[in-house]
Amino acid sequence: MKKLAVVFTGLAAAYGLSLGAEAPKDKVERKSITVVAAEGKADGSSEISRETIRECIVTLPKADALEPDVVSESRYLKEINGEPNRNEWSKVYTARIDINYMLYRKDLLIVTTRSIEGREPTMRDLEKRLPQSKEFVSNPADGDTYAGRSNRQYYFAKAEDAVNDVKKRAQVWLKQQAPLLCPDAK
Repeated sequence: MKKLAVVFTGLAAAYGLSLGAEAPKDKVERKSITVVAAEGKADGSSEISRETIRECIVTLPKADALEPDVVSESRYLKEINGEPNRNEWSKVYTARIDINYMLYRKDLLIVTTRSIEGREPTMRDLEKRLPQSKEFVSNPADGDTYAGRSNRQYYFAKAEDAVNDVKKRAQVWLKQQAPLLCPDAK
């Protein structure tokens, strides 16, 4: 019985050594990753997100080059400038300026795939030049003529006053946008 136990032990040891010799061939190497934000789904679907990296204005017009469009219309005004008996047709003016400029935007496009095996997200830079437009209209509240007593409404009675008002508004906006110009465009 002792001989049988020694033979069995020897066979078991030989079999174990042969298994140990084959183990490195079948070994699968897995990477461990840290998941920052995770959901419980591993369905292989993709998720796309976009982050703006840089945004600046490429060009702005010069303030003195602005030319407003002036529109006049006739209105029947009652109690003009507070005079109860002064009701008449008057011309009122509105001025409008459209500023067209180019916006540069650089976005980072990130595509992530949900799967059991960890995959790095695909990242791509997208550069765009987007035409933009900003409209300015003269504010009649700054006008020199008003009509009505309790519900007072103001108007521009001169085209020059409407033009000056809208130019002033556009120039203030242009000064506010000057720091947003692209560094290579200044």
